Amino acid sequence: MNNILIAILHGLILGGAYSLIAVGLSVIFGVVRIINFSHGAMLMASAFAYYELFTRFNVDPFFAMFVIAPAFFIIGFLLQKVVIRPLLIRESASVLEPTSVMLFTIGLDYAICNLYLMIYTSRYKTLNTWSYKNYFRAFDNSFVTQYSRLIAFLLCFVVAFGLWFIINKTELGKRIRAVSQNRDAAALCGVDVHTTYGIAFGLGTAALAIAGAAMSSFYLVSPSVGNVFGTKSFMIVVLGGLGSIPGAIVGGMIFGLIEQVAAQFIPSTMASMLSFAVFLVVLILKPDGLLGRRKRK
Repeated sequence: MNNILIAILHGLILGGAYSLIAVGLSVIFGVVRIINFSHGAMLMASAFAYYELFTRFNVDPFFAMFVIAPAFFIIGFLLQKVVIRPLLIRESASVLEPTSVMLFTIGLDYAICNLYLMIYTSRYKTLNTWSYKNYFRAFDNSFVTQYSRLIAFLLCFVVAFGLWFIINKTELGKRIRAVSQNRDAAALCGVDVHTTYGIAFGLGTAALAIAGAAMSSFYLVSPSVGNVFGTKSFMIVVLGGLGSIPGAIVGGMIFGLIEQVAAQFIPSTMASMLSFAVFLVVLILKPDGLLGRRKRK
């Protein structure tokens, strides 16, 4: 029983990291209605940005994120304005997000991954930061975890609350929600649809960059790392409910709990498969996700 309780705590900590990665995608995929299949590759790119700053200038990732996150906001904003905007305009008659955007983000994912593979090779890299080398201990040393994981868990709620506040309590958030529901009607009301999309895309990318700071502090950095987290973040967003930031947190916690608790009884590889099975069951029983809302006809 003690082992299970400790596994639950580890699952919540891991789930916080998963949620932090998925929150940015929830904004882009759920609110802006743009399927960004390059999400994992951009996470990997942010991790390598932290790696360069740490190895060259000895800047801790959790301090560097105050520089990297705004930089990735600009990257996300320009990516939407320069590339995705023309695709949206070309297929503006489409009710759903155009296929061309999906194909572009898939190609972008492959391009980024192969570019970083050429530059850094496939070797795994570790950032020996203070939060990576030191451990938080509790319950008479029964519970031990890296400070980097604990910080990632806390950052999950800080970032999620910040995005939720912007989207639900600000004038910008009203515009984001308006264009996500009906961009043509929003444009008729005077909303600059594509600028709003660019800001929302930038916010999601900045949140992803913050997740990169956490991930690079406790996980091995390599050009292939985005594939694992990218796939899981999509599943977490769908599991929690498209466009639901609290849903992304709940979905991430569920994934973390399943992987850690189930690993006490079955091999870790089978525990990962179990999380996929739970995802499929929930998707069949509740297609809108755990906290998703069915659209009224």
